[in-house]
This record gives sequence, C-alpha cells and structure tokens, in this order.
Amino acid sequence: MNKNDINIIIDQQLPPADKKEKGAAYYAEMIKAGMAEHANDPSPAKVTNLNKLKEKKLLTVNEAAELFGIGRNKIRELTNDKDCPYVIWIGSHRRIKREAFEKFISELFAV
Repeated sequence: MNKNDINIIIDQQLPPADKKEKGAAYYAEMIKAGMAEHANDPSPAKVTNLNKLKEKKLLTVNEAAELFGIGRNKIRELTNDKDCPYVIWIGSHRRIKREAFEKFISELFAV
C-alpha cells in the first residue's frame, strides 16, 4: 500500500449510520436530510413491546420505566415504601401493579 492508496481511502465518504443503532450519527444524518421529524418515530418492534407491556399485570422497574416514560430511579423512589399500594414485594424484588400505578399516575397529573 502506498501513500496514494491511503489518500483515496481517507477521501471516501463514510456510509451513513445504521438506522437500527439510532446513534448520534444517525440523528445528524436525519437532520441533514431534513427528516428530523421522522427520527423519533418508534420502530414497529418498540410499539409491539409497549403493547405487550400494557397487557402485563405486574411490571419490573425497567418495564414500568419504559411503559410510563419515567426514569428507573424515580420509579424506585416512588415505590420504596414496603406498604406502597401499587407494589408487590417478592423478597427484595419489587413488581409494580400496572393498573394501580396507571391510576396513581393519572391522579397525580390530573388537572
């Protein structure tokens, strides 16, 4: 490989970021292409996952965070009390009662 070969490799345009990764490079490409409004569209797999979570009676902290759009630390903070009405404790593991937590959230943010 000589010096001219190296320049050719450096001058080549890099391929766009893989859409599945949805990293910063992908969003930058979307903005450049004028498609920023489509960059945050949920993928069909994510929509399917959320639909499955809506059917579950008990959720883990991570599942509740994904379903309700609340951070995991905030959910842990809201559910730390052993007598919390929307939590079931299984040993040291907490499971969030989806319907009761939905009701709590809707009452919390009701106008």
